[in-house]
Amino acid sequence: MAQSAGLRFFGVIDADDITRRELEVQEVSLVAFRDLAAVVAPAPYVRTHPNDDDLAQYVRVVDALAKYGPVLPAPVGTIFRGEHVIARWLEIHYAALHDALRAVERRGADGAPYDYIRMQLGA
Repeated sequence: MAQSAGLRFFGVIDADDITRRELEVQEVSLVAFRDLAAVVAPAPYVRTHPNDDDLAQYVRVVDALAKYGPVLPAPVGTIFRGEHVIARWLEIHYAALHDALRAVERRGADGAPYDYIRMQLGA
């Protein structure tokens, strides 16, 4: 059975915070809704358990994003079916994601470069 294409989801950022060059270096792209953007990379749409390579890529990407501004990291290994699905998810959860991103931004130098905020956001 052929694997369908999906998108590995790294986290949510302010769409204006990242440079095109950094996206190319990290081999990721953005799916934007208003001023928020999901950072994604192509991945098979299958249920798997993240391995060491997946975790290393995740940490590398999220750390690189955090240099440009606040990040709401996704759980490691989160895969969406496609751009339309993640765009819709961003739209549905826009207010909560926006508020969470601002909360991380307000923490600034008082906390870690990025923070794990537990939210009730179903994918």
